[in-house]
Amino acid sequence: MAHRVDLADPRVLAPLLPADVVVTAPIAVGAQGAVHRGSFCGLPAAVKVYFPGQLQKRVEREVEALRQLNSRTIVKLLWHGTITVPGQPQSLPLVVSELVEGTTLQQRLARGPMMPPELTRLARDVGEAIRDLWNLRLVHRDLNPRNIMIRTSGEACVIDLGVARHLDQSSLTAMGLTWGTVGYLSPEQMTVVRQLTCKSDLYTLGVILLEAALGQHPTGGDQFALRNTPYHLTLPSRLSQWAGSALLQRLLHPRATARPRPEDLLAALAGIP
Repeated sequence: MAHRVDLADPRVLAPLLPADVVVTAPIAVGAQGAVHRGSFCGLPAAVKVYFPGQLQKRVEREVEALRQLNSRTIVKLLWHGTITVPGQPQSLPLVVSELVEGTTLQQRLARGPMMPPELTRLARDVGEAIRDLWNLRLVHRDLNPRNIMIRTSGEACVIDLGVARHLDQSSLTAMGLTWGTVGYLSPEQMTVVRQLTCKSDLYTLGVILLEAALGQHPTGGDQFALRNTPYHLTLPSRLSQWAGSALLQRLLHPRATARPRPEDLLAALAGIP
């Protein structure tokens, strides 16, 4: 049996890294890997090492997507490679990206709901990320408040493309299964539609915006209750005059064809304060 190495501990990880990559402190640890604060060639960086498992193809696709992207609202790739870990038969993927300073959207919402100007900015920034992904025929599939950062400047930035689906490549999801976070899945994902489009990400953006407006998830994270929640929910009175409320209703429409295209969403948001 392979010896287990605690890659979430920067003291353990540091000696395994290339000279240009430095880690100083852990940021987050999940089922797939650990993210550390550090630097690359002296630049502030987030260093993600993936734990052993069947993730190689997904990591390769995430790296390829980040290499092609040049988006204001999606984290930028700085370097990628592999590391050799004692006791592991295969090398492990390592992805180094820009360090986004700020808080996750989840942390921001713990302080309370967003007001109209914040909602408009969030919708615009994440909508721009969805558009830029779709220009490369990519569907994110797992947007949620944990992988959206709010920079110290107030801009939103998508920081994880781990389960993005490239429509020009074969699927890595087994038939009958879907990827994403429960409570944020589009109706198409719930019925395991194989050819998802950006309209699926736009539905998820609608759920996120409604959560940001309410200060809590509209169904407490219950995916089945979300499916039965009217998409024309009445917003809180303080948001009744928000010009984006009509757009929000369209994003949450159960039929993908009734939702706006990313470019139409952004054009409409351009005139909303």
